[in-house]
Amino acid sequence: MTASAPGKLFLLGEYAVLEGGPALLIPVTQQANVTVESGTGTVTSISDTNRTLPSIDAYNEWPLLGAIQQVLGKESLEGKNLTLDTREFFVGNQKLGLGSSAALTVALVKACEPELTDRDVYELADECHRVFQQGIGSGADIALSAMAQPIQFSRDSGPTPIGLPNDLHMLAIWTGRSASTTQLVGSMQAYRKHDPAAYKKHMTALIDAANGCIQAVSDQDSRQILARIEQYDRYLQHLSSDSRVNFYNQLHEDMRKKVKLTYKPSGAGGGDFGIAYSTDIDEITALATLLEQEQIISFVL
Repeated sequence: MTASAPGKLFLLGEYAVLEGGPALLIPVTQQANVTVESGTGTVTSISDTNRTLPSIDAYNEWPLLGAIQQVLGKESLEGKNLTLDTREFFVGNQKLGLGSSAALTVALVKACEPELTDRDVYELADECHRVFQQGIGSGADIALSAMAQPIQFSRDSGPTPIGLPNDLHMLAIWTGRSASTTQLVGSMQAYRKHDPAAYKKHMTALIDAANGCIQAVSDQDSRQILARIEQYDRYLQHLSSDSRVNFYNQLHEDMRKKVKLTYKPSGAGGGDFGIAYSTDIDEITALATLLEQEQIISFVL
């Protein structure tokens, strides 16, 4: 049995989604691919390197795989040969921050439980990933990988497919440096404990901007979507500075100045990807050409 699942990028909703706010996410072309077949019990991991281990060793050495086995049960993977292919999430030995662990979790759940609906895959994969991350995170990345289409997501309602306007054009841009989402979210939770009033004020602003963007998406109003994304971006900068977590760092500041379009970091920030937005496809095409000339990795969403 084979299965695949895409990685993700946040359009907006970072941090706010952890406090019950909505988020918008979009799939990327990079996918995790999994094969599960009868065999002697081995796991082959294909990423920036290739390794094959006996299953018992792989479940102990690779925490994500151990978490999935714990939730699915040993019998679901016993006596199986697994091939876990995430090479699309790498450039050389550099990992791109596109949610590869979530995509791999979803793909493996789909391969082991092919009869499940997308919603059931999301719920089971979310349980696996929460064990792996020890409860940290919103589950939005799992939801996107399970649904494999643009979604609106909140912790209360889960994923809802959405349609983006045809004149909303986006370019994902890699900053050239990876960031640890777990570390950044942990630092933000420390800020929450240290100054709960200030934290709440920031979250209220982010949630209001996210709700405004959701309404603009519902109205298919690209210009209002861009206005709300710009608003959300300003609020992220304020949160980054006031919390002293500094996830909106110089990499993103420099990229925002370079692209000269609507721009915001995608995800927890600190590196990885930002997204440039425009209602003019020619602006996005020209920017992609410029970045290619400068050997900066980018791709149209």
